[in-house]
Amino acid sequence: MKALVYTAPGQLTFRDEPDPAPADGDALLRIEAVGICGSDMHAYHGHDPRRNPPLILGHEFVGTLVGGSRAGQRVTGNPLIHCGQCDFCVQGRNNLCRNRGMVGMTRPGAFAEFMAIPERCLISVPQDMPAAAAALTEPAATALHGVALAQRALFRPLAEARALIVGGGAIGLLT
Repeated sequence: MKALVYTAPGQLTFRDEPDPAPADGDALLRIEAVGICGSDMHAYHGHDPRRNPPLILGHEFVGTLVGGSRAGQRVTGNPLIHCGQCDFCVQGRNNLCRNRGMVGMTRPGAFAEFMAIPERCLISVPQDMPAAAAALTEPAATALHGVALAQRALFRPLAEARALIVGGGAIGLLT
């Protein structure tokens, strides 16, 4: 498959890579669209020691399932790969998973023709949703989560509150 690979700080290479070999419980996706996150840019500039080249970046994506009982279904996914077994996961707080991984950080991401991801991380998207909009699901969910956290901390209804959003990135704009 073709992939855009982060090979060194300030360097991306469009090259052939082996097709993903899905592990047990993984789904294989044909990628339709991918967003470029600020964290992808931090990696590109060499400012994220968690992303070690060579690495396929990209965790804001939409794709079509290849094979299996749901073949042809369009999905996006939670790029946070949690174990499902540690105390935090059992409590439903998988964002704190002690064994977590991340698409485009600890495993190959979506800047490629295909990507493997655990089926438990997949979220269906409408068949007719434009790919560019569907790829924004993860940053939109992050923005929505931030608004929900703020709403719980308010002493008045959200409609009566005012907020200052600092930063003009995707999540700030979505918020």
